Amino acid sequence: MRRSFLPETAEALQPVLRLKRRRGGADIDRVTACPRDPLPVLRGTPRAETALWIVLAVAASLAMIWGWSWNVVLNDYGQEAAASFSALLHGHITAFLQTAPSYGATFLLRAPFALPGSLTGAGTLLIYRLSALPCLLAIAALGVWLARDLRRAGGGILAAAAALALCAANPITYKVLQIGHPEELLGAALCVAAVLLAQRGRANWAALALGLAIANKQWALLAIGPVLLALPAQRWRTLIGAGAVAVAFVAPIMLSSVTIKAATSRLVVSDTGTLFHPWQVFWFFGPRGHWLPTMGNYIPRGFRLPPAWLGGRAHLLIVWLGLPLTLLALRRRARPADALLLLALLMLLRCWLDPWDVVYYPLPFIVALLAWETTVARRLPLAAAAATAATWLIFDYLPLHLGVDAQAVSFLIPATLTLAALAAVVYRLRPVRQTARTAPLLSRAPAVP
Repeated sequence: MRRSFLPETAEALQPVLRLKRRRGGADIDRVTACPRDPLPVLRGTPRAETALWIVLAVAASLAMIWGWSWNVVLNDYGQEAAASFSALLHGHITAFLQTAPSYGATFLLRAPFALPGSLTGAGTLLIYRLSALPCLLAIAALGVWLARDLRRAGGGILAAAAALALCAANPITYKVLQIGHPEELLGAALCVAAVLLAQRGRANWAALALGLAIANKQWALLAIGPVLLALPAQRWRTLIGAGAVAVAFVAPIMLSSVTIKAATSRLVVSDTGTLFHPWQVFWFFGPRGHWLPTMGNYIPRGFRLPPAWLGGRAHLLIVWLGLPLTLLALRRRARPADALLLLALLMLLRCWLDPWDVVYYPLPFIVALLAWETTVARRLPLAAAAATAATWLIFDYLPLHLGVDAQAVSFLIPATLTLAALAAVVYRLRPVRQTARTAPLLSRAPAVP
């Protein structure tokens, strides 16, 4: 049954509703309230509208994966994971564990979707599409959740539709699938879902989402701090649960790796390799390489080599910075509502520091920013849309017209300014005017759309 309250009624009932909390939950005002937000209208979402969001999300996912013929032989999926994934689908578990890439656990999560195609003799392209489908559906489901949550809080249908579109039909998703890393979509959806569940006091579900995100790809370790900040209680329980889930998927691959026997590590967080792209802060520290005509278009003129002192330290620095930045947020009394902004800050910081930075790296930052705009700010997601446009401009358009040094500058200026703006909000680096009114009444969104 649909409900609506006048602002006066909502303010009068606020002390009573604050007492109605689920077991293990927290004061809603202290979880997602923002003092400058207007009082939303509490109402239910018609089932027909929710069904429409679901249909649009599924249709967008299917159109995205089946709308183009992906070159799965030459992209990263074909070069890094196709052979080991094929071994898994054919039941050769040992071969899979020994040859899987560092993010091989994601294929354990996605294998049930690709198994029917493998049993019917499907080709590599269809296997890729089927294995990418759960990743697309996961981020589309997040879009449905955000759209429904925004509508329940009184948001406009245009803002809800924009939130769904940025999740289910984001232009960056095309680049993700083209390059061959659909697990980035799954990781972004799981990290944001973990924070949203933590804000609502769902510690067990948050632990499961966080653990699956870390198993999917190791950069999700950055989401640990935001999840702990968002939780009202049971932080140790959530941390242990997430660790158990992640270890259950990752440990078999790590223990079976031939590089473990050679006393090296395949963990992405401790290996920077030889990739050195211009969209990161270390670019101008690298020595200029000598370009040869035989390099053609594969290596651009003016390329730089990674500095010798950087080694494998960049990824370790990214992961370990999450701890002090989270502790600083707690010391500055950041609200649980700021957990999504902290997640966006850490994900953008990853792009800023990672020598491997490419077009799909900012996707988790964009999704976290989108979730904050829809669940906390309750507004049209203009910042997430602008971040999407900037990502396409910097990584896809400008490289066709600028040299590599200019590309680095085109990334560093907006990324640094955005990091500063996020830090100013999360760490309260500027005084916030307190209004005389009490914190607004916000609805508790369901754990699932």
